[in-house]
Amino acid sequence: MQPPPVAPDYHFMLFAPGLEAWIFRAARRYWTRYRPIVYSMRAPDDVALVTYTLGRRRQIAVTLVMRRDTAAEVRAAAADRLPGVFLDPLVYDTPTDLQITLNSRAEFEQRFGVPEAPSAPGATRVPGPVQIP
Repeated sequence: MQPPPVAPDYHFMLFAPGLEAWIFRAARRYWTRYRPIVYSMRAPDDVALVTYTLGRRRQIAVTLVMRRDTAAEVRAAAADRLPGVFLDPLVYDTPTDLQITLNSRAEFEQRFGVPEAPSAPGATRVPGPVQIP
């Protein structure tokens, strides 16, 4: 698995089929911080939106939100159809558990669950709360 891109050219957040209601409940702070392109998949292999960005020498990251019962199928389809794309799988069975993880990632500036590198040499990042109007 490749390391997460520091600043991807495209960051998609794909919600597995049946999780449409989770988008606004669980991902609000995360979306406010990072503004990924959010898409609700119609089928476990519905990654066509992401394929439009392939082959252009760009860094692409996909955060896959799945439940345990669909995780294997969704991840396998994404890995097969999205070569060279950084996949960030999130497997949760409740929107509350997903929300806790995504809120923490937003608060501590960990887009992909690991600390991000400072954007300028010598700079440091100080985590702060996400302000939501």
